[in-house]
Amino acid sequence: MALYQLLLTFQVVSSFFLLADSFTPDIVKGMLSVQPLPSFGDQEYEMSAACVRGIENMFNNSDTVMAVDAIGKPGAGFLVGNINMLGQFDECGSLEDFHYCLVFLNITIKTTAANSAFGICAPVECNEYDILLGFEKFIDFHTKIVSVEPVSLPSCTKYPHRPFDWKFALTVTFFSLLFLLVVLSSLYHAWYHSQACKSVQYAPLDEQGILHQNETNSPEQVLPDAVGSITSGPSQELGQLPSRRDLGTGLTTFHKIIFSFALPHNLPKLLSGTVTNDSIPCIHGVRVISMLWVILGHVFVFILPTSLMNPLTAISWLSRYGFLAVSNAFFSVDSFFFLSGLLVTYLTLKQMKKKQGRIPWHWFYFHRYWRLTPALAVTMLFYVYIVPYFGDGPYAQVFAARPNCPKYWWANLLYINNFYPQSAEMCIGWVWYLANDMQFFIISPIILVPLYFIPWIGLSLITVLCAISILITGILGGIHNFPPGSSALFTPPTDDHANFIEVIYYKPYCRIAPYLVGMIVGYVFYKYPKKSVKIHWIVALISWVCACGLGYACIYSIYPNINGHPWSAVGNGFYQGLVRCAWGIFLAWVVFACHYGYGGWVNSFLGHPAWAPFGRLTYTAYLLHPIVLTIFTMQIATPTFASMTEMVFIYSGGALLSYGCAAIFSLMLEFPLVGLEKLFIPRN
Repeated sequence: MALYQLLLTFQVVSSFFLLADSFTPDIVKGMLSVQPLPSFGDQEYEMSAACVRGIENMFNNSDTVMAVDAIGKPGAGFLVGNINMLGQFDECGSLEDFHYCLVFLNITIKTTAANSAFGICAPVECNEYDILLGFEKFIDFHTKIVSVEPVSLPSCTKYPHRPFDWKFALTVTFFSLLFLLVVLSSLYHAWYHSQACKSVQYAPLDEQGILHQNETNSPEQVLPDAVGSITSGPSQELGQLPSRRDLGTGLTTFHKIIFSFALPHNLPKLLSGTVTNDSIPCIHGVRVISMLWVILGHVFVFILPTSLMNPLTAISWLSRYGFLAVSNAFFSVDSFFFLSGLLVTYLTLKQMKKKQGRIPWHWFYFHRYWRLTPALAVTMLFYVYIVPYFGDGPYAQVFAARPNCPKYWWANLLYINNFYPQSAEMCIGWVWYLANDMQFFIISPIILVPLYFIPWIGLSLITVLCAISILITGILGGIHNFPPGSSALFTPPTDDHANFIEVIYYKPYCRIAPYLVGMIVGYVFYKYPKKSVKIHWIVALISWVCACGLGYACIYSIYPNINGHPWSAVGNGFYQGLVRCAWGIFLAWVVFACHYGYGGWVNSFLGHPAWAPFGRLTYTAYLLHPIVLTIFTMQIATPTFASMTEMVFIYSGGALLSYGCAAIFSLMLEFPLVGLEKLFIPRN
């Protein structure tokens, strides 16, 4: 009863509000890793004696008024989604005998239900189970109209949010040693190029020797990585080394290792805007714009369910005609699939031509795994053992929980996380893309080999696979009647409605179509060099109109569907089946036209050298930007009002910080790993 009195404030005002349906995308469910509601079975549990004494004592405590004041209460704007009653986190944290606990509720009024986060300032003697049991007692006093039910074990704020165990110490040691290695190697690099070092007669390397091999190349310029990197010229071979003084393998290997981590060695590579005549400059622009598009979509996915006092207002923006580019931001992922297929085909066929069709396929696979996996593993390490200590807000304790990563981290490193575990149980759920891309890469030689030796067989195989993908996706979309656009992503699964993310969104057989279209374009680029393709200007103009119309239709054709005129199951099936391939065809013409001189100002814009440094950061920006948004959410103490201006500032800051962190990450890890790779991959 005492805890009931403490929570009575919530009961008095909550009965006056109606609730609207709310949503939580699966990717956010995976990050809001609250503990499930425990099952007590037939055994009866009571509140602990310590909690009962704490509640009794609180009425004799001068801080009682502040504790009650810090409890979350419904505010204005319930009908526009202001249902998260977080209370005053800092006020509760300032009280010595109280701690902040966050309870996730299912609030039902008549037949309408919604999920809500409710903050409680409870005595420190009360643990999570005490508060849960207090809520069960509290429910008994509600009327038939209003019911409040906790859906998970409360999350009470602790300091630190997770214990400083040996795993944390080991992670801090790893990052400290990595930072120290970069600093020391940079200092040694500076000394080595100083006048004092040059005066030493036994200087092991000359100025243009091993220290500056392939200086104009970015680290991805041997084989493509998961975000569409490209080689800068046909003369650059895997592991090719320039001439150097014959001073012994040990000394040169030592310098190669040391200078792989040196900032003066790697920073010019990152900032270089140099491209060769045989490269595809417009790809840099496509990559950066697509990555910024991904971040834009994720700003709404991460911020909307947790940090806004009027989320339904923000949701209403997504159905506006001009805002469909945001609600359909997942086409940015298809852009990366297209680029990856293009580059794998283009670069591999070029290497096969140099080697008369002979490719060391074990090094082919090793290179991709080496390029992706260490950065992914370090990202998981940082997310699991470092990020929980950044936050200090109502959601900080919730976001600090990592129940899935200890169980399923290996699925990410094996690139099977798009099949196992389920989306809500993923460790860093946004890396489902890497699993798809790696799986496409694994099967690519099945297409590349016939494409090189007997092209018509390879092209026929691509066509058949694309048709099968379209057919499977269309059938699944029609059977489950998934609506087009973001509506399918945010429709919660029920007994009668399947999970779109599990059925279509994460599955490689539904996402491979743009990758296959990219492979066709890569073959064309390999087969027909620049300036060898001549198209009449009228044909080029008509192609531009058709391609732009196709891309426009992919994004904006769903406007009637999300504004009161839903399509039939057949219409939804056709859209789900064809739209990704259609987007790939749109990008195919854009890149094709720019590459062969029919892009005009589009090519000048996408191929500008200023895109190149940002393009080299795409992979690390992709890995880190959700962590930046997570840390931002962990700091929010009270919901903010969503306006266009507010979201622009959040997006701009998130994108800027993501690329800044990506630059640090790339210089400390990604670029050095590329340098180390050249030590053990054979030159031929």
